[in-house]
Amino acid sequence: MEAVTSFTGGNEARFEFGENWTRFLQFIDDPRIEAAKDSLASNLGDLNRKSFLDAGSGSGLFSLAARRLGAQVHSFEFDTKAVACTRELKRRYSPEDPDWVIERGDVLDKAYLATLGQFDVV
Repeated sequence: MEAVTSFTGGNEARFEFGENWTRFLQFIDDPRIEAAKDSLASNLGDLNRKSFLDAGSGSGLFSLAARRLGAQVHSFEFDTKAVACTRELKRRYSPEDPDWVIERGDVLDKAYLATLGQFDVV
């Protein structure tokens, strides 16, 4: 797989994880979603009505789990295929949900991060 270069102007190479997440989508089912919910709840406590930032959302599984636990979710990812995976999970399980925002963004881009605001859980 060919690495991509950051759109922030840096020279660092990045592995394209999105291809892996695309293959992983076929394995996401209700038991896997429940396991992700249990993991979040046991590690983070009550997420109901909390704002949740999923920086590097990957497949989107934990974004979906956080949403199902009642959090308002903002997911972002650098890899465009991974963004597509997160959007696919939203399409499957939570279409038209205004409390789940998904976008492409770079955790290394300070200007981008400054536009996000504050969250209860990151």
